[in-house]
This record gives sequence, C-alpha cells and structure tokens, in this order.
Amino acid sequence: MNKKIFIICLFFIFLFLLPFYYQFSFSKYVFDDFFTATKIQIDKKPIIEVIGISNSNKGYETYANSTDFVALRVKITEKNITINQFHQDMIQILIGETKISPSIKIYLLSNQNGEIIYDVMLSKITGNGKLYVVFPEGIIEDSFGQKNDFQKFDTGILIDNISPTSTCKEISIENNQSQYIIQSNENLRPIDGWSFYDTNSSLSNVFSSPIYYPITITDYAGNSSEVFVNVQHAKNIMLYYANHNGYPITQFHHNGEVSGKQAILDASSKKSERILTFLEGNIDNRMLQARVFDYTYWGENTTAMCNSSEIKYTYGYSPSSTTWFDISSQNAVYYLGKLALQLGGYGHNTAGNTCLNQKNPIPENVAKQNLYGLSGIAFQLKNCEDYSIVYQIYVPSIGWLKASSDGEETTYSHTKPFSAIRINIVPKSEKQRFMNYWNRVIYTDYVE
Repeated sequence: MNKKIFIICLFFIFLFLLPFYYQFSFSKYVFDDFFTATKIQIDKKPIIEVIGISNSNKGYETYANSTDFVALRVKITEKNITINQFHQDMIQILIGETKISPSIKIYLLSNQNGEIIYDVMLSKITGNGKLYVVFPEGIIEDSFGQKNDFQKFDTGILIDNISPTSTCKEISIENNQSQYIIQSNENLRPIDGWSFYDTNSSLSNVFSSPIYYPITITDYAGNSSEVFVNVQHAKNIMLYYANHNGYPITQFHHNGEVSGKQAILDASSKKSERILTFLEGNIDNRMLQARVFDYTYWGENTTAMCNSSEIKYTYGYSPSSTTWFDISSQNAVYYLGKLALQLGGYGHNTAGNTCLNQKNPIPENVAKQNLYGLSGIAFQLKNCEDYSIVYQIYVPSIGWLKASSDGEETTYSHTKPFSAIRINIVPKSEKQRFMNYWNRVIYTDYVE
C-alpha cells in the first residue's frame, strides 16, 4: 500500500514539473521581447532678456532727460522661432505706470546658434519717473507654439525733464567778504570755482566785491536753469570810478555800475573826456593800472590841460601803447575828497579851448558836436593772481562794445570816443561767466 501511494505521488510530481522543463534553453530558438519608448524632446519657452544698458548722460548714467539716448542690448534665446514680432510697435515704454511714446529704433546685431542680439535705442523720452521697458507676452513664438513670457524690465534710470529751482542768500563773513549760497531743490552737478555747501543740492562761493551776473546750475539729468548771483555787501575790495562826459559828477560809481548813463538815456552825443578811478579795501591801490587813447581836436603831437586840474592829456596813447599809469604817477588828483587816478582831461569839447601852444581854438560849431574824447581804454591789476578786471564801453550810435579784461584795449575806433563805461573786479573763476553776461547787450542802448 505504501509503495503504491509512493508511485502515484511520483507520477503527479512528474506531471507538475513537465511544463517547466520545456522553458529552459534547450529549445532551438530563443525570442527576446523589446519595448521602444516614445522619444520626447523638452523645449523651453523663448526667452527675452536685457544683457546691457547704456546712457548718453555720461557721468550720471542713472539719470536722463529728453535729450539723452538710452540703449538696451537685448538677447532672444530660441532655436525654432516661427513668429518674431520684436519691433518698435510691440515694445512698450513706461515712465512709472504711464505709457509714453519715445522714438524707438531697433538694430539687429547678430543671429546665430539660437541667439538673436538686438540694440534698442530710445530717445526723446518724455515724462518724469522711473524708466521701464515692457516686452509683451507672445511677441516671440517657436515651432511648438510656445511663446515668451511677459517681462517688465527696470532700467534703473530716472527720467527727469524738470529744471532745478533754487533760492539764494548772502552771508557776511570775516574781512568784509560774503559767502553766497545757491540752494536747489535737487542735487546739482559741480561748477568750477564753486563748492558744495552741506549737501550736493547747494553750492557756495566767497566774494570780496559786489557783483551781479547769472550762473547756470544743472541737475544730474542735465536740466539747467539760470540763477543770478547778486552780491551786495562784500567790501573787502572796492573799485570806484567816475566818468566825466559833460554831465556833472556828483558821486563815484562802483563795481559794475554804469557811469555816464545819462548820456545813454538822453541819446546824447556827449563823449567821455576823463575818467577818475581808485581802489579801496584789502588791496594795494597801486595795483590798478590803466592807459587810454585820447582823440583830440588838435591832432597828433599835441598836449592840452584839463580845465579843472593841472593834469595834461595828450593826443594818442597815454602814457604810451606799452606803459601804464597808476595812482602813484603824476596823474593822481583829489576829487570828491578821494585821491584818484585821472585819465584824460576835461575840456575836449569846450569852445575856444586850445592846446598848450595856445593855437587852434575849438570852434563853437565843432564843440557842439562833441566829437572828441577818450576812444580807447585798458585796465589791469598788476601782479594779481586771484582777480580780473573787466570793463565795457558805450559808443554813441553804436551801443555797448564787447567786454574786455586784464589789459586788453577796448575801442570801436580811435576816432569814435565813448560816452559811458562800467568796470568790475571779479574772481578769475567767474570772469568768463561775468563777461558773457555783459556781452548780452552788445550794440544796444541798455542801461540798468
């Protein structure tokens, strides 16, 4: 019994193992099954980025106004572009949140290896505020239908088209000098000869004499405004002068005032026959030097005597074309209680007047025409490094001539005497600005 059961068990075991036997490699052929996955290429969206920015406002590149050019270098990364709408009609320019319409020009720099480089040039940018450039969504599209994302780029540039405003004050300091301060509502660029006072929005300078002239202040964006410097109380160096042109002299003028203005107001033909001048204050009076060209009725090689002093005046250059008078010379005279240097002499246009040889008196009809007097003049400050002397003459029927300075002769013609004059001592740093102001009135009858 046990044997029979054993055999039956072996038979069933055999039947159970039989299918597994035929799966081993004893068969003639072996088949391998392979599964091929779908190849998927992952493509990114087109990318627009600003890789550089420049501003024509050199030295102040984070500021600009409508006169500046702002350039952005833009890179587009995409190999399979099918739609490219990168042009000026699609790019948006914002000042803050406000859309503006500046001039936009686009230049293609390169297109290779899936990268396109453009330069975007902006000009005539209006408004005031931060400058943004917007690249809208979808201006670049690839072959898979993917589009660039919306991008708002902050240029880091402040657009400012408003000129600075300012207030001014004069502060008296030691030695009868004045500190003049210009206070602006915004930061200013430096000005030669001036210093920043407390902050970059205020400028100051020290003056030794009264002076009036404009100066241009400029903000970081390049906007400018004109401010008048009006120093009234500085008396460290004072220049006084009087111009005798046939009208009574009752006072000395000083530091830029017009001497002889009544002749201009009256449209008179009267000419300057003599000038008296001197210095006061912290300066040697002998530093002021002058020479004139004296045009007289009696002509060359003649000398006459001033009717109100014993000062002689001579036809032509006096003392000469290369030498100078100063207050220590024989031309010094007391007038209105002051010791002054006299140039020329009173009596050029007085009927009956003669030169020293007592001949050739001036006829009355000639005297009435006022044809004679000082026709050229030059001043200088001897051995002075910090200051210049500026002067300007008025010639009847011609007007004011171009201002001269520091030894230059001013004349319209040696046969056309002048009738009014103004003179001022100015810091050398302000000389050109001051002269430019006086030169605004060339060939006019302007009087203050």
